[in-house]
Amino acid sequence: MALHAVDDIDDAIDATKSFLFPIRRGVWLRMAFVVFFIGGGGVGLNNLQSVGNVGDFGGPGGPGGPGGPGGDFQLAAPLETVVSLPGTLAAQVAGPDVPAGAPDELLAGAGLLAFALIGLFVLLFLAYGILSNFMEFVLTQALIDREVHVRRYFSEHVGDGIQLFLFRLALGIVWLGIALVVGAAVFFLALGGEMANVGTSSVLALSGLLVVVFAVLAVSYGVVFGFTTVFVVPMMTASDEGVFSGWGRLWGSMKREPKQYLAYLFFSIVLQIGVGIVSAILGIVALLVVMIPFGLGALALYLVLQNTAGVVAAAVVGLLGLLVLLVVSALIQVPLTTFLRYYAMLVLGDIDADMDPIPEVRSEIRAE
Repeated sequence: MALHAVDDIDDAIDATKSFLFPIRRGVWLRMAFVVFFIGGGGVGLNNLQSVGNVGDFGGPGGPGGPGGPGGDFQLAAPLETVVSLPGTLAAQVAGPDVPAGAPDELLAGAGLLAFALIGLFVLLFLAYGILSNFMEFVLTQALIDREVHVRRYFSEHVGDGIQLFLFRLALGIVWLGIALVVGAAVFFLALGGEMANVGTSSVLALSGLLVVVFAVLAVSYGVVFGFTTVFVVPMMTASDEGVFSGWGRLWGSMKREPKQYLAYLFFSIVLQIGVGIVSAILGIVALLVVMIPFGLGALALYLVLQNTAGVVAAAVVGLLGLLVLLVVSALIQVPLTTFLRYYAMLVLGDIDADMDPIPEVRSEIRAE
């Protein structure tokens, strides 16, 4: 029996090329906008890494200085001077023409501004996550129609987007609940429900079991989430059915053709790794090409002006560079995401023709 997951790789490349090439600026820009909202909007957006161990600038107090590890800590002034330093600074800041409470007011204002910015970031993050559910259908409809109409597709699939959002939310809650139940069971059954029994030895003894259990949970969650995105969403888009009825049809097909779906799962992971490598390489190139000129421009403005206007101008140029980088990164993701989505829909239609979301695309590329 032929494996559709192998045979459809070339067809997915052909479908991607016939849709995106020759390049049409409007199609690519609208696709970049949509792809940005479904998580492909830039290299590193979904792989944020924290930066630690910052602060060694080669001076005292860094890791290599007297205040760092291995150094002897000594005060450079009498203790009384150090203790009175905050009051002295506050008096100097206040001065005769500045109210004594000004530093406290500035700190309070800075704190409110920080909380406002954090709140705004959280709201934007939530809005981004909610909109991604609707953009899944905009992307899929664009790949089916081979045209991109963001507002029209969005309005046509508002109900589908709400269904997908609620399904994903319920899925996350269920899997989180299962993980908590497993953790509680381990705590009460293996550790007797006593925090005193939680220690290095007990954690090491249970680590193998916990790793296996949570790996199973993570993999199963990923499969359900991923199959919903690449299989059920196209079925909902093409046939106007709900997420549960779509999963019902998909589950029946999976029971009839388990080998085909397992093959897709394996090859899709391999292709995702390959696409990730290509994306990372192109992202690094984009970072260098875009940020070097913008960075140099911002630095030049600051050095030439060397005042508040220079700082503002440099910040504006830097933000403009980040915006350009986001756009370029989203454009990089357009053909990669298109290929992966066409690949999944081609495999789905070859496994079960009744669930094929792109019969016209399939006929067109195979006729050619």
